[in-house]
Amino acid sequence: MNKELGHVVILVAHPNLRESSANKELLDTVKEIDNVSVYNLYEEKDETFNADEWSRVLTDASALVFQFPFHWMSAPYMLKRWEDEVLTQLARTPSIAGKPLMVVVTTGSESDAYRSGGRNRFTVDELLRPYQASAILSGMVWQTPLIIYGTGNEDPAKNIAQGAIQYRKAVDELLRDKSLMSVVTW
Repeated sequence: MNKELGHVVILVAHPNLRESSANKELLDTVKEIDNVSVYNLYEEKDETFNADEWSRVLTDASALVFQFPFHWMSAPYMLKRWEDEVLTQLARTPSIAGKPLMVVVTTGSESDAYRSGGRNRFTVDELLRPYQASAILSGMVWQTPLIIYGTGNEDPAKNIAQGAIQYRKAVDELLRDKSLMSVVTW
């Protein structure tokens, strides 16, 4: 591992990643970057998440990313299960305290659907508040989410391609910017 760079852990929560055009392409863009580790939470769905093992993984990380498609205005259930079984145990511990948390989310709808008065009635930032609150309560440093809109439209390729470029830049920044981490004292 290059000691000049951090180490980013990406947790992907997609119930059918192989069939996903958007999340698969996004992941393909970042998974080969040096110092990036990807964990597909759906590959571990039959087991209980082991908080001690995850503590070892996250202790070496400099940042954590949650990547998922919006399902009913939230993440698919495996991310919630991971939060219940792991994040609950690791909150405010050196494993995660002070580390950046970024959410990368895809939406089938266009951005206009996610506004006051839009089809979905709320902005994505409003809908992601529980993740922001979890980050803060866990002692992590909330990062501006990356939202890729319109992946369910008739021609989503442009949105996905632009999102992949933004995702690559965001991960590169997480790897290089030590100022994103904060010193946490309890």
